[in-house]
Amino acid sequence: MENEYVSHIGGHITLFFTVEKDGRLLRNQGSRGVGINIQHGVKVKLSVKEKSGSIEDSEIQIFDFHNQPMDESEKFYRDLLNDLVYARLVDNTTSFNIQIRLELPTSQGFGMSAAGLVAVALAFRQFSQRGNIDQYYRICHRIERQYGSGLGDVLGIHAGGVEIRLQPGAPGASGSSLGFKCKQPIILAWQPDEARHTSNYIDNEAWQSKITNAGHKALNNLKNGPWNHSRWKEILEQSGKFSVESELSEETARKHLLDVARDTVRSLDLQSLVSIRLCMLGTSCVVLPRKLNRLLTDSELESINSAFIERGLASMITEIDH
Repeated sequence: MENEYVSHIGGHITLFFTVEKDGRLLRNQGSRGVGINIQHGVKVKLSVKEKSGSIEDSEIQIFDFHNQPMDESEKFYRDLLNDLVYARLVDNTTSFNIQIRLELPTSQGFGMSAAGLVAVALAFRQFSQRGNIDQYYRICHRIERQYGSGLGDVLGIHAGGVEIRLQPGAPGASGSSLGFKCKQPIILAWQPDEARHTSNYIDNEAWQSKITNAGHKALNNLKNGPWNHSRWKEILEQSGKFSVESELSEETARKHLLDVARDTVRSLDLQSLVSIRLCMLGTSCVVLPRKLNRLLTDSELESINSAFIERGLASMITEIDH
């Protein structure tokens, strides 16, 4: 279609993190920790509706993982449009048709709110050709913090690949992160009848303390030295320790999920090839290779994926995205 701008941003899963939300400015709040960017995420199509109208007249269509409308999320994206106008990155004199499609469920720790914001913002950057990319990421981070839908997902997406967030905040502000490319097939699994909103944890003082103490400990063991493939074994070790020390893995629903996932992998005799880690903060997990030089084969991936589904989990094969 003429004048259609398409953007796709993969999701982001957090393996461990801290809660850093004491900063007065939203752009300086966030998290430190380690996460992984994934191929599946949010796809956006943007086109001009009226060249002589108002951006407030834009039509926003949002479809969830099951292709059902998500009208309740419209304000989330309208706030993004308003902030882009305020920053003079988009004019207020044009209205748009915006279609947003999620490729993964929300409230499962897959970073869909951050991916959606960034995908829409970068579609507008294609259209307007204004500003530097960090301006768009900063706005996305601020809105995510305003809604309490995430802490460090925008910063993690900005880094790409397997990322480490060294300082909390927005990209181009106080946030600092590094990422390395790591093209590996992985499997996501989640409990379809469970969903957890991030704010349930980061706004709870008891959880915030346990998470942050465990997160600082894990990060201190990883923050020094080069950030590359040589750190993979340490990443798996520290993320495993974090889930135990934060007590997140002891919650009933998460414990059940991990038990089912581990039993399934053992039944296939593949436990020596993979590590299973929680995706923070959903009732979900990710199946990762124990060694980066031993990719899971298509048949191994399919057997795990099918077995998860047979055991009542939702599951998807995806890959680590750069």
